[in-house]
Amino acid sequence: MRDVIIIGGGLAGLQAAVFTAKAGEETLLLDTEESLVLNTANIQNLIGFDSVSGQELLRSGKEKLREFNGEIKNEEVTALARTDSGLKVTTDTGDYEAEYIVLASAGIHDYAEDLVEFEEGVEGPYMMERHVKTDQANKAANRIYAAGLANTWEYQSSVAIGEGAKAAVNLLTDKYGEPYTDHDT
Repeated sequence: MRDVIIIGGGLAGLQAAVFTAKAGEETLLLDTEESLVLNTANIQNLIGFDSVSGQELLRSGKEKLREFNGEIKNEEVTALARTDSGLKVTTDTGDYEAEYIVLASAGIHDYAEDLVEFEEGVEGPYMMERHVKTDQANKAANRIYAAGLANTWEYQSSVAIGEGAKAAVNLLTDKYGEPYTDHDT
């Protein structure tokens, strides 16, 4: 049983995973290595960078996650279900259980069909046909959060990073029963 499983290893998923792992939560990131940002060579709208590639952001995010003892597995999620003790994620190679889930993958989320609601997506390039419906804290259902293109049409890198952080902070707030803050000094 893990504390948190993040489904999707793009910018939103990595940012959520870094937050939860840094908070001391046993965090597993499930990734298929197909993030949309992989093909972006020249991101210029992020504070702290004149220009950075999507590959570099993903590489540094994975490195940071490992620094905080987060685990990464390259597996595709095929099912998500509630159990008596939490949530069960089934992948193409095994099963995992967690107390909390963050859905942070772009594309199809049929595996979560019975647990979350969906809303219509926005038409256009890089847009999803539908999104996971969340409240303002990125909560989709009890102990399930969503971030990035899973729950928004705003596909900018900085938005994805912010959405991942927001989902993680609200998940940790929910878990701890008080506002979660992470301030490095």
